[in-house]
Order: sequence, then structure tokens, then C-alpha cells
Amino acid sequence: MVFPEYNPKQTLYQFCSVDSFRKIIASKVLWCSDLTVANDPREIKLGVQHALDAMKFLRENEYKGHVGEFLEEIIIQLKDGNIAQQFFCACFSLLKDALPMWREYGSNYGGVAIGFRPSAITSMPGRIQKVKYLNANTAEGYRQLVREIANEFRSDRSPDVLYRVTAITSILAAITALKHQTWEYEKEVRFVFAQVRANSGNVIPVSGFSDGTPIYWEAPLTRRRGATVVNYKAFRFGRRKQKGYEFSRAIAQVVIGPRCELTVEETKSELQGNGFEGVDVVRSNCEIR
Repeated sequence: MVFPEYNPKQTLYQFCSVDSFRKIIASKVLWCSDLTVANDPREIKLGVQHALDAMKFLRENEYKGHVGEFLEEIIIQLKDGNIAQQFFCACFSLLKDALPMWREYGSNYGGVAIGFRPSAITSMPGRIQKVKYLNANTAEGYRQLVREIANEFRSDRSPDVLYRVTAITSILAAITALKHQTWEYEKEVRFVFAQVRANSGNVIPVSGFSDGTPIYWEAPLTRRRGATVVNYKAFRFGRRKQKGYEFSRAIAQVVIGPRCELTVEETKSELQGNGFEGVDVVRSNCEIR
């Protein structure tokens, strides 16, 4: 698969303000915001355009019949901007200490970077993606994805429901995994949760936990960012257990920003007071006037 789900093996860092850090360790919850209001204005749009270009090319040059007709259906849907799903995202970085990240996401160098163990994030009910950044191979990558999808269906019959769902899910995953190369400095890994925009009364689960527990549609929560209303979903982090979550070892490290007023001992004390154990707390190696 050209755009596979990512299975992280290393600590995932989220840069934030001290206030956000305190709310996260107190609530044991991460907020996943609507991707359409992300700070990258090309979010989703860039992926949609590359998916459209790939499907149009293959529809015209390689796939006729029922598979070609199915690709045409998706083209029409994406071209009209009629994506039924709403995507919610929590962003992490493979970087733990970098000046651009402190500037953009670490409260102007005054925040912290929370280093989550991979198991604390993979227990959440969504897809983990290592972001792909636009490059010379992007167009062919999308074409190859569409070929993989099309080659799964070799029949004189129309694609069945399962095939349609699987194919559309794969294309949408590729759309949400692509960003412009100007954001490559972030080294982003993202958790993405998707659900339809409106509840149609359907009792089919929209997602599920790794243990098979289903998740049904719920209206997103809302918050304000200046004049903008932001939809978001909130999920517990930590290892999912039969009787709740084990969060005490969910955080591996906390890096204190170059302008952060918290001391190492204060940070350790707050973590311990909120039930976290064995967290490595260090100061940033970055310096800024």
C-alpha cells in the first residue's frame, strides 16, 4: 500500500503552552480538531487535487468497465467537494527539540513538548498517519494507490458495498496524509478520526477501538479560536484496558521550552501529582534571546 497506516515505534511529541500541558495531564484527554481549520490552508484540498488527477488519468488511460465507472463516481464526488466525512486530527512530531516547533506551537518558546509513548496514541480509535510531503513522486504515488485499489476488483459485476467502502477509505486516508513541502520541517505524525458530518440515524458504528468496542456517531464538541468556531473530538490517551485506561506510563518525556518558566522539579511534581510515573523531564537545548 502506497499510503499505509503508520505504526510508530518512537516517542511522539506534541508542543503546547504550559496551560495546555496542565489541562492535558489533568484530563488525560487529547483534542482532535477539524482538519479544515488547520493552520495549513491547503489541508485536504491538496490531497483532493492529487487524488482527482490520478483517478482522471487512470480512468482515461487504463480502466474502463465497472471499475472505471466506479472511479468516475468518486471523481464526481470529490470534484463537487461533497465529502461526507469530517476529519478530526491530533498532531505530533518526531522532533522533540527544534526552534521552529517551539516558535510555532510551543507558546513562542515558552511552552513544553509532551513526549507520548506510541501505545498511548495507538490505543485511540482512529488512524495513525506519517504525513507525506509534496515531492516529485507524489503524482505517481497517487496513481499507484488507485491502481492497487482497482486491481483488488477484477470482475464483470459492479463493485460491492465492502469494496466501495474499502476503496473510498483508502483514497480519503491518502488525502488526509498529504501536506505541502513547506511544512516538512514539522516531521508530523497525525492521529485522524473520521465520521460523517451529520447523523442520519444509522446505527452502524463509525469506528472502533482495537479491542473491537464500537464507536457510534456523536456530534463534535465546539470551541472558539478568535472569531472561528472549531469543531473537535476529545479522546482519552493511554493503554486501553478492560476497566478503563492505564495512563500512568503514557508520557515518556517532557521537554521544557527555552523560555519556559517551569523548572524540572516543578514539572516532575505536576506530573506525579496527576498520576504520571517515570517521566524523563529535561530542558531544551535550544537557546533564543
